[in-house]
Amino acid sequence: MPLDAPGVTIVARPAGRPGQNGARFSGRYGQSTGVVLFDDVVVPHERVFMAGEWPHAGFLAATYATHHRHSCIGARAGFGDLLIGAGVLMTEANGLATGEHGHIRDAMVELIKIVEGFFACGVAASVYGRPDGSGNVERDAVFSNVGKLLLATQIYDMQRLAHYVSGGLVVALPGPDEDHNPATAASLAAVLAGRPDIPAAQRLEVARLMEDLTASDSAGWYSVISLHGGGSPEAMKREIWRRYPVADKVALVEGLLERGVAGEGAQPRDRQPGRCCVTGCAAPDAPEAT
Repeated sequence: MPLDAPGVTIVARPAGRPGQNGARFSGRYGQSTGVVLFDDVVVPHERVFMAGEWPHAGFLAATYATHHRHSCIGARAGFGDLLIGAGVLMTEANGLATGEHGHIRDAMVELIKIVEGFFACGVAASVYGRPDGSGNVERDAVFSNVGKLLLATQIYDMQRLAHYVSGGLVVALPGPDEDHNPATAASLAAVLAGRPDIPAAQRLEVARLMEDLTASDSAGWYSVISLHGGGSPEAMKREIWRRYPVADKVALVEGLLERGVAGEGAQPRDRQPGRCCVTGCAAPDAPEAT
């Protein structure tokens, strides 16, 4: 529907923290959510996806969730890139060399492993995607859900590691208004410098960026949408189990053992729904008109 269609109202929250001096990232970039209200809205027939075809509802929800979770992977990978870059700059501004301090290097490698780990799932989901009947490409459901589950459950670890390498200045430094306070600006510039070749102003700039990304109200909001965006972790776990070819792995091991573990006459093992054929899920047939 067009956003300005008569009867459509979107009740939205502000995106980011516009107008706040300390919001080095969210003051310029933000993401908003909204509740869409329909009040006697006329929907053109060509815009209707389903009109009573309830057997398709589950298929539509599952395929939409796969696309959405795949896009979340890319979004949070970009957020992870910001944390990695800011972590290195913060370490250098604090007077440390990342490669010369093992505990800092290890934390940065852990952060890189997390970010690139779920991003790799996003790449794999694209590579192993299959064209569907609409002309679109259905992302691989297992890799999409594994990647989204990894980022959803590790977003707090990403923030913790960024805090670790950045130090306590992220939340201990005075507010940005003090940078221009004649009574304190000179003293703060003298005591908050981390190394001679990096002015205190640059160190504070990076610290406030890290605060905005990881310790502000916007940062907390991003944590929650990372956890629940596109569905809760439980939804992803169910979809992984539903779509993963467990029966194929069991058959592989039973073939290696040259016998069925359950013995002769055992009932055949059901395959996971949605993995009944090579091409994966297919939309159910519409019910016959009565």
